[in-house]
Amino acid sequence: MHLPNIWGQGALFAFSGLDGECRVHSCLNGALLGDLLGIRIHAKELFDLYISLDGIKDIEYEVVASDVIRARLKDAQGLQSDLIFTFLDQKTIVGLCGQGRAQLRSLRALSEVRSEHGSMYTSGASAYHFWRSDREGQTVFSFSSNGFAPVSSEQVTALAQKRIAYLEGFEALCPRDEALRLTFLKTLSIMKSQVYTADGQFNQRWTTPNRLPHRWLWLWDSVFHSIGNVILDETLPKDTLLSVLDVQKPDGFVPHLARPNFTSDITQPPLLAWGALKIYEKTKDIDFLAQVLPKLKMYLEWDIANRMSPETGLFRWHVNTDSAVCRADESGMDNSPRFDGVSVMECIDFSCFMLSEAQAMEKICAALGLEDEKKWASYAETLKKAINDYLWDEHDGCYYDRVSESGCFHKVRSIAGFLPLFAGACSERTAKILSDKLKNPATFDTPMPLPSIARDDESFSLDMWRGAVWINCNYLISLGLRRYGFNEQADDIIVRTVKSIARFYMTDGVIYEMYDPDGLVPPRCIHRKGRPIEPYDPRVRYQAIRDYGWSGSLFAAMIAENSHLFR
Repeated sequence: MHLPNIWGQGALFAFSGLDGECRVHSCLNGALLGDLLGIRIHAKELFDLYISLDGIKDIEYEVVASDVIRARLKDAQGLQSDLIFTFLDQKTIVGLCGQGRAQLRSLRALSEVRSEHGSMYTSGASAYHFWRSDREGQTVFSFSSNGFAPVSSEQVTALAQKRIAYLEGFEALCPRDEALRLTFLKTLSIMKSQVYTADGQFNQRWTTPNRLPHRWLWLWDSVFHSIGNVILDETLPKDTLLSVLDVQKPDGFVPHLARPNFTSDITQPPLLAWGALKIYEKTKDIDFLAQVLPKLKMYLEWDIANRMSPETGLFRWHVNTDSAVCRADESGMDNSPRFDGVSVMECIDFSCFMLSEAQAMEKICAALGLEDEKKWASYAETLKKAINDYLWDEHDGCYYDRVSESGCFHKVRSIAGFLPLFAGACSERTAKILSDKLKNPATFDTPMPLPSIARDDESFSLDMWRGAVWINCNYLISLGLRRYGFNEQADDIIVRTVKSIARFYMTDGVIYEMYDPDGLVPPRCIHRKGRPIEPYDPRVRYQAIRDYGWSGSLFAAMIAENSHLFR
């Protein structure tokens, strides 16, 4: 079986909470280097753990995954040696290579003490230990923040094989196409690397978008992670959502970001009830629904009390008027031109997410046999009417945001305008109008669908939500098209999305946060609230994040949920 084997600078290398204790402040996180065959380890200090390539003429990678790398190196005389990088635990990276080739460098001058065991580097109260042993033409090594960690070649090989076998266990789900197969397995590896164990406020496993640079929990990211996590096991997606609800405040508020000991003061798109219902549909765990229902109810009531316009019954994001590049991070569409020049709007995406949540609550209550089913059904109808009364522009055939002060449409043609398909807010007629607009190559029917801003809109650019493609939107809108019977169109969006992601994985070795809708600009060159830099270094500037959480989880979900398209 062929495994993901593309080396990519910035690709994530991290220990998984599926394999043992993994806490955000204790674990070593790494990213693959571009100029060396090795890993940049991000701890309180930065280290490069790499393999000397002097005399090496060829490298054949067997697997390059988020917690295991195995390759064969061939020198000028044709002699071969094995290479392995993997984890012993959250604090220890281990490996083996040809004799004398294992190298470590600190990116800052640190105190180094050498002994018969290896080298110890100290920085304040922190200490890092590099151990290696040479024998029989081979070097076995370890890097640890938990003391010297002697290991044997047999132990390293067994650890690597265990993680390789984990990926091989998903062979039955793999697409036939080789590029899609490798990319699918790569995304499963990314999903695995997102998982932390219980810590602080979080009472069970929880997930983060990518460990580097985003180390924490985000609300709507977690929901999208849960959609793919069900492929790994049925308990993980439940843990993922329960951890989001662990940080809920007594008044029902759920923060957009949380750490084991911190929560933010803004929220994010309400998708928790929809996510819980999707988990139930996969697992049939009625007890899980009963467990989360009271918290879901409190959260939606908080949104209604704190984010609803009393005049229209529609919903308004908090807008940060002090920022030019991140005006509406509460919306998740941080820098969208939708928010340029305005501060208070009834928003089409927020209102549609709330409609979807009300419909999910109706189904959850029905599954539990509760009378609240009728209340949520009635509320959904009221909200649906308000969306169409206030946010549909008959002249343009578009849904827009509405500026509260003037009552006028804020006419930026964004991907948010198609979320009424996902939420079921459209009539059959308006659904057909939106479907047709998605077929226009000048606007949204781009080689890689779907741009976050219409291709011909004056505000379009390749800077995050100002035009780049985001996989979560493609996923939601494909569901919306199916809801109205546009199955072939939904299939087309899914297939082109999946193939585009795979194309860049095969060249760059990573799964990106966002993509060029024309498929011409490599994602590493797309602006992200600023120009990209080389070499890639998220400490200097965030760029299109590599091995990004929901891109990986939703790629895997698109494959698993639409196997008829890929097998």
